Amino acid sequence: MSIQIFGFIEPTEENRYCVFDAQLEDDENVFFHMTQASNKEAIIASGFKSAKELGVGILESVSYAKRSSGCFANLKVCPQKEYIIFAVRFTSEELKEVVVNSSDIYVYKKHLQPEKLGLVNLPKGFRLS
Repeated sequence: MSIQIFGFIEPTEENRYCVFDAQLEDDENVFFHMTQASNKEAIIASGFKSAKELGVGILESVSYAKRSSGCFANLKVCPQKEYIIFAVRFTSEELKEVVVNSSDIYVYKKHLQPEKLGLVNLPKGFRLS
C-alpha cells in the first residue's frame, strides 16, 4: 500500500506552526500523529498501536493531535533520528468512541483505525526555533 507524501511546510507563527496545508489542519475529522520514520511501514501495514501493544511502554491509547503543531510537544531533538507526521481521518461515528481533549484525542479501542491520508517527512534533526 502506498501513501501520499505531502511537502513539508515550514512552521511559522502565520501558519500556527503547522506543517500541513490549512485544508487538512482545519478539518475537524483530521488528526495528526508523529512517530519515528522507521515506524512508517509497520503503521501503513498494520495500523497504529499503543505503546503497551508494542511492548515499549504502559500507555494503552494512541494519541492524535488536533493540529500538526500539537505533535511538537513530544518531539525529542535527536539529530540521528528522522520523524514523520501522519495526517489521518476519523469518521464522526468513530469519534464518538474516543476521548476528546482540547488539543488532542486518545484512542483506546484497538479496532478504531483511522484512514491514513498521508504524511510529512520532518527534516532530520528538526526542531522549532
